[in-house]
Amino acid sequence: MKFLQSQQIEKRKWDQMVASDAHLDFFSLSWVCDVLYPNWEMLCDESGNYLGIIPIASKFGFSYRLQPFFVRSLSFVESSAETFPELLSFISISARYIHLNFAQAHGFQFSELGQFQQLDLSPSIEELRSAYSSNAKRLLKKIPATYRLEALNSPIDFVSFFKLQKGEELKGFTSEVWTRLLDFLNETKQHGLLSIYAIKEKDELIAAGAFISFKGTCYFLKGTATAEAKKNGAMYFLLDEVISVIQPTHHTLDFVGSNNEAIAQFYRKFGATNKTYSVLKQNNLPGILKFLKS
Repeated sequence: MKFLQSQQIEKRKWDQMVASDAHLDFFSLSWVCDVLYPNWEMLCDESGNYLGIIPIASKFGFSYRLQPFFVRSLSFVESSAETFPELLSFISISARYIHLNFAQAHGFQFSELGQFQQLDLSPSIEELRSAYSSNAKRLLKKIPATYRLEALNSPIDFVSFFKLQKGEELKGFTSEVWTRLLDFLNETKQHGLLSIYAIKEKDELIAAGAFISFKGTCYFLKGTATAEAKKNGAMYFLLDEVISVIQPTHHTLDFVGSNNEAIAQFYRKFGATNKTYSVLKQNNLPGILKFLKS
């Protein structure tokens, strides 16, 4: 196996593979990687066949591979299942420090797993709603009549609203991360894959969510509401309305997260089920650097 730098690969060829390979998802697209983590490499077999994209960086002269912001897990082509242990070994010797998430395990026993939630959209909207939790049904009955769903066409308005409501809670979100999120949403909109839905009351924005559509899956990237709107069930209303909009044209609603049990429980109230991804961690840094990373 070998790595090729991102500048060395045929990105159009890879993106065509992403479109047709069952194991590759939206976050495998080359332009998505270019925006979210510009320093990446393509893992290839000895014949030069593309297997999957892996982030790479270095600090103090040591290479490391970290899971990027906004990307839950990395995926490899379906044919890589046969050589998955070899693939993991090759990745492990390619950097001193590694913290990566993988969408598939192919029977390999990882010591750590992460959690996310997905909703199967194949039932009718009536069947989906009947599977909501009693709490969700109760809150939806009490939604103020003044609430209405609208499309929000401005990524910057969404990011500004999201930052206003959640910024203080997201300690890891530096100014660079906020800029990256905005760039990512703008680029996704340019590709025609982004839908931002908003809940408004008397023209006031009180809740919003960013959704990405690709290969029949709708990804709920980020969303939030004002404190008062949360109390009135605005996020329940937002998701219920979006589910009714996307159900005819999508097979899955992917909630992307969460390992946070309170958030996971919220998603499960809509009938979503837990799924897992695999986590690879390795720390071969020397001395004090190893201690600091730990």
